[in-house]
Amino acid sequence: MKKNKSADLELLLSGSIARKYPQVVKRSEKFCVIYTRVSSKEQAENNSSLEIQLRLCKEFAKREGLVVKEYFGGTYDSAKTDGRKEFVSMLNYVKKDKDITYIIVWNFERFSRTGPAAAQLSSELGQMGIILRSVSQNIDNTTPSGQMQENIFHIFSHYDNQQRSTRTKVNTREIFLQGYWTYSAPTGYKNLKPKHKASEHQYIITEEGKLQKRLFSGKQKVLSNKEIADKLAARGVRAYRKNFRWIISNPFYAGYITGKLLDYKLIKGHHPALIDLETYLKANKLLKESPVADIARSQKVEELPLKIFAKDSITNSPFTGYIKKGNWYYKARHKGAGVNISAKN
Repeated sequence: MKKNKSADLELLLSGSIARKYPQVVKRSEKFCVIYTRVSSKEQAENNSSLEIQLRLCKEFAKREGLVVKEYFGGTYDSAKTDGRKEFVSMLNYVKKDKDITYIIVWNFERFSRTGPAAAQLSSELGQMGIILRSVSQNIDNTTPSGQMQENIFHIFSHYDNQQRSTRTKVNTREIFLQGYWTYSAPTGYKNLKPKHKASEHQYIITEEGKLQKRLFSGKQKVLSNKEIADKLAARGVRAYRKNFRWIISNPFYAGYITGKLLDYKLIKGHHPALIDLETYLKANKLLKESPVADIARSQKVEELPLKIFAKDSITNSPFTGYIKKGNWYYKARHKGAGVNISAKN
């Protein structure tokens, strides 16, 4: 009886250890998927990087005797996070299809630039028997030394990404200090040269902007927020019911720019002002005193100061925001816009 009890305990213990230290699954099939990407829409449209990546990945698979079962990516997608649509689809596919043994990429940074997180993800895939292969960094990452080399590639990609981000912030701040706006035009403005550098942007006030001016004149007449919103709604400008306070409090309309990179200091902009500074200040003073009943408005998030004010230049869709792993990001509302920007920038 004691012997059977001891055997049961040993079986229970071995099961517990197996769960804590899972065995590496071995997949012996010669099937693979190919994942390609570039970082921006401009890269996707203006160079042949995606086509080159795909061709070289196909040639690599052929040399290795692998059968390509599916293709993923083929578009622009920032690798700063691992929440990319095509990337997630690819991961879900290889986890479900037990025939897939390899994920082929042009280089490891095409897979991800999240550094330690990328190394951890590659390790987890390895536990499932899925091996990440880089065409341009042809190492044997099934060995300890090869895994170390791969991890170094991931770490350096992440480091390079952080260095670029720092340089971008410094450069963007300098442009802001000169009075130039680097993001999409807010509601009521149109940039006639959106693809030019910021110092060459030409902003005009749209018909929508002229109607928008009534927001400020309405506040000077001491109308309630609801009364102003109703008057504008009668003219077909229904969006203001939701964005009322955000629009009035945006100094861009008074000819100034601000942002986190400027520590919210006001800088005189080169764009035309919708209203003068005195009108802006009066409207904002009255805004604090006016009732806001029946005006739907989004909860302001301090980490996303440009949300609603800025728009995607291609789809004209306003930005919303989300938080991922403790970091805030702007995202265009339009489905398929593919715009995700770190709020730290």
